[in-house]
Amino acid sequence: MGSPFTMVLANIYMLEWEQKLIQHQKIHHGIYGRIKNTYRYIDDVFMTSNLVKEEILKLLDETTKTDSNIKITTTISQCLDYLDVTVENANGHLKTCIYHKSASEPYILPYSSDHPQHVHMIILNNALVRAARMCSTVEDFDMERLSTEMILLVNGYPPKFLQQHMKNFFLKCNAMNVWTDINSESYQQLHHELLYTPTRREQKVQLESNSTSLKTPTNYEHKDQIYLHYTFESGPLINFKKEYRQIWEKYYVYPGSRLRNTRLILGTLLNRTLQSLLTRKKPKRDILTKMETTTQAASRTVQQLLPH
Repeated sequence: MGSPFTMVLANIYMLEWEQKLIQHQKIHHGIYGRIKNTYRYIDDVFMTSNLVKEEILKLLDETTKTDSNIKITTTISQCLDYLDVTVENANGHLKTCIYHKSASEPYILPYSSDHPQHVHMIILNNALVRAARMCSTVEDFDMERLSTEMILLVNGYPPKFLQQHMKNFFLKCNAMNVWTDINSESYQQLHHELLYTPTRREQKVQLESNSTSLKTPTNYEHKDQIYLHYTFESGPLINFKKEYRQIWEKYYVYPGSRLRNTRLILGTLLNRTLQSLLTRKKPKRDILTKMETTTQAASRTVQQLLPH
């Protein structure tokens, strides 16, 4: 995997190699690792089959014979772990939940870190969305929610903060009875809605594929907006945004002011961590291009030292 092109070349080769398995699964109405229009994740493949174990192994052996360089490690079971999902065949119905590795630790961004509050809120929201997308039953989702809540509590998140933002999540999704009553029917609606909602990346790819018009240059002029960024700190500057807005409204948004209809947007910058300070960064391109070669530098030094 030394070259960036190695992964692309491997995917092209594997796509040709696995066509026999794909056609077999289509004929027998099976699943072949399809994840959002992809047949596999690099070299990990998930497939279902109604064949007996001996027939499955025979099929895989025949596929392997097409290229002796391809080695297959097979796991056949009613319940198995694929990537970060546990998939179980429960009487013909696939049941899924989040798979946690045994080596994983309950560590997450501490609440005491120098990060704005919306960062901590996003962590909780993303954990709930991930659980709702991957857990097929309300019981598994509720256990995952409780596990997330316990991990956040261990990392210093206030109970009031967690309760408030969990409530906001379920209110936004119109699924309060999933939280309060563990309602299975409402959860299935929530699960289906979030599971088939495209992510930002998928929306971007879809827009790019559907767009046929030429892109117009982006206009970055915001005549009615003012952007201000400041370094966030959890000490004396914890209320900086609130206090700055009070000053803004008092001295700049008075009746008749030219800035009355101007929107003030306050953004936050994070403090540099010790890792970023100690990590050796690559110099900027203009510095590298303006550097003299060793021969040129030596020649110039000799000319300066030698008397004219």
